Amino acid sequence: MRKVCRSWALIMIVILLASPALGVEAGKMTPEKETAVKWLDTHAAVGAETATYIWHNPELGLGEHKSSAILQEMLKAAGFKVESGTAGMETAFVASWGAGKPVIGIHAEYDALPGLSQAAGVAEEKILVEGCPGHGCGHNLFGTYSSMAAIAIKKAMEEHGIKGTVKLYGTPSEETLVGKAFFVKEGIYKDADAVLSWHPGTENSVSYASSLAMDNFKVRFHGKASHAASAPWAGRSALDAVELMNIGMNYMREHVRPESRIMYCIPDGGKAPNVVPPYSEVWYFIRAPQYKMVKEIVDWSKKVAEGAALMTQTRMEFVPITAVWQYLPNQTLAKVGFANALLIGTPPFTEEDEKIAEPFSKSLKEEKGPFLSREFKKFEYDKPFSWATGGGSIDEANTSWVVPMVRFTGSTLAKGTPGHSWQSVAQNILQPAFKASLTVSKYMAATALDLFADPMLLEAALMELKTSNEKHGPFVDPVKDVDLPSFKLMHNVEESQVPVQTKGDMPLPDFSTLK
Repeated sequence: MRKVCRSWALIMIVILLASPALGVEAGKMTPEKETAVKWLDTHAAVGAETATYIWHNPELGLGEHKSSAILQEMLKAAGFKVESGTAGMETAFVASWGAGKPVIGIHAEYDALPGLSQAAGVAEEKILVEGCPGHGCGHNLFGTYSSMAAIAIKKAMEEHGIKGTVKLYGTPSEETLVGKAFFVKEGIYKDADAVLSWHPGTENSVSYASSLAMDNFKVRFHGKASHAASAPWAGRSALDAVELMNIGMNYMREHVRPESRIMYCIPDGGKAPNVVPPYSEVWYFIRAPQYKMVKEIVDWSKKVAEGAALMTQTRMEFVPITAVWQYLPNQTLAKVGFANALLIGTPPFTEEDEKIAEPFSKSLKEEKGPFLSREFKKFEYDKPFSWATGGGSIDEANTSWVVPMVRFTGSTLAKGTPGHSWQSVAQNILQPAFKASLTVSKYMAATALDLFADPMLLEAALMELKTSNEKHGPFVDPVKDVDLPSFKLMHNVEESQVPVQTKGDMPLPDFSTLK
């Protein structure tokens, strides 16, 4: 089986290198790439220790103080210039090294998910701290190993005299689609020539796929309190307005495209049954394959909300939080990225790693191994992409319309593991996750070094971006008139009310070896 995989990989490298879109070095092992890969292997322990620290200190979006701080310290120790508070977000930062063009960026995320506290390495649900966040999307890995890739690129640039700039974009609050959307709004990518990103998962891939566009908003209704038993006629129920709006939205579902998604919850439905609720709010996520479809539904939603307010004699307040377009793939960069992923290979999992993954897969009724992916997901890189018809939404979708992007995935999780689950939290601190993440760091470093080496690749990627904007755009920033949301608006609690997993300070990893 391994011989077949190796043969297929070699064939694919030959095909990709024959493409006129790829430079002569793309997908080849060069001295520069050897330097980056060797540095990553030598400093693997630092990556694992940093990811472990962030896992033990899970923080919600815009409140990632410890997570952001440790990544900044890591990058400073490696010689990067770090500027924090980017785009008005306290936990956002940009770390830079080098000077001039080209400018290659890498995305880093580090926020956790609400209520996903789970014991490490335990293949059964076991809450550590009730109500505490947990790293169910692997952003403890994402932020750490993106930073590792950036440092490895710097080391190769130093040793081989490569001109240009590498930037690490520390972007908070991805789970609520805030960080990168507001980076775009504030023009943070204006000097970037390309941006690389990745995400933990159950497969190894270089994505040539889109994501769903999304709008994220709340509707607040303001009524009038009264005794619900003795004088209900004197009150006006804000909760009635919320319920009537939801009824209208549910009838709307029949008349929107079937690929659309309309999701809601009620963060505030009143305080007591014997009081006519004077205030209530409903929170909506609207998704569709393209943002123009999302906007049609949102515009209709506003009219439904207005109708609910009229029927209940309440006042309606529409509160935009954030919005993202669908991700725009870049074929040029996807080909370069895949050539380098094939060059590096899939994560070097062992039988011991399989034993670690097995109970997690079996907890999800996946009985047949192997339980960790040793293959690459295949995309049709030579054909036009299609808009997504399912799946999630990502804040870096907005980034992809203003700068060429490529996205990698590493098999950090056992087969069958869904994101945002306790099984995911439990695995994102284990050895297989670290191995896969380090492997993706190598993909990103090798790809970035190809882009530094061959300006024509960047020119081709930019030309493709311009052509895509002409064909599918033009991109209109959906948050250009939206204020940066507060922590409470996004999470419905004050930051001080969020339970903490680690009491006191954990010791920081030793970053002295990064100098």
